[in-house]
Amino acid sequence: MDIQSIKTFLQVANLENFTKAAEEMNYAQSTVTMQIQRLEHELGFPLFERIGRKNYLTSAGLEFLPHAREILLIMQKVTTLGKDSADIHGTLRIGVLESLLFSTALQILPDFRQRYPNVDIQFKIGQASELLKQLKQNQLDIIYVSNALNSDSTISCCYRRKEEIIFVAGASHPLAQKKHVSLDALLSYPFIMAEPSGRCFIRLHEIATECNQKLRYSVIVDNIIAIVKLLQDQQSISFLPGYSLVDEIKNGELVKLDVDIPPQPYYSQLLYHVNKWVPPYMDYFIQLVRDARPEYFKNELCK
Repeated sequence: MDIQSIKTFLQVANLENFTKAAEEMNYAQSTVTMQIQRLEHELGFPLFERIGRKNYLTSAGLEFLPHAREILLIMQKVTTLGKDSADIHGTLRIGVLESLLFSTALQILPDFRQRYPNVDIQFKIGQASELLKQLKQNQLDIIYVSNALNSDSTISCCYRRKEEIIFVAGASHPLAQKKHVSLDALLSYPFIMAEPSGRCFIRLHEIATECNQKLRYSVIVDNIIAIVKLLQDQQSISFLPGYSLVDEIKNGELVKLDVDIPPQPYYSQLLYHVNKWVPPYMDYFIQLVRDARPEYFKNELCK
């Protein structure tokens, strides 16, 4: 029973499809089929049964699944025993929001590369819901997202930080220097916003609905850098995570508007699957994020 066959079995079990598993692992489909057949021969029972277009685990396959995960975890741990960090090879697949990539992840990359020069990092930029789905399918090792607190029992949260969504505008916007801007005045201006499925977009709609107002959009663009540029029209407003605009506010390019509304918190979080082995280099990445951005962490809220 070789470790590669175990990895292939787990990938097929996650995706319920031999073809998709082959694509994810960069194998020919015949290789995946051969590895599964070899594993079934060694075990003495079938692992999958094909119904329609999906390959479902048999009852024996379901029983073998937790053992396969345990075997893989043990083998992964053994491969790093006694090794210096510079001698460890591997790949860390990180799903990340664009705003967190530029505000944090890229900043800690030089320290990571110095400690683990032979570990490749693959960043996947996407929306929180998309990245969470890929995490559950084992297409990503860890994700760094901003959202409501994680409540999924299959997902482990190893870091969280309370963030705030703020209203911002260009430095010469008519509301930029005003104190205690009312929501009616604020919502009379056009908004430039990020993706409609994101927390900022959804919360802004909730705020507008609560005060019976209709939002006006001039542009919707899934890119923070583009939004910052577009806000230079001095007529538009945006509603974005404060951490993504620290430099722009500090250098006077943008202004945080003084709006009569309570703080709008949510959480940036590092999440991984509960059955995922955390190799030393993934643990070090987590530590670098914690050190770069002081955390607000309580175990009972972050499981």
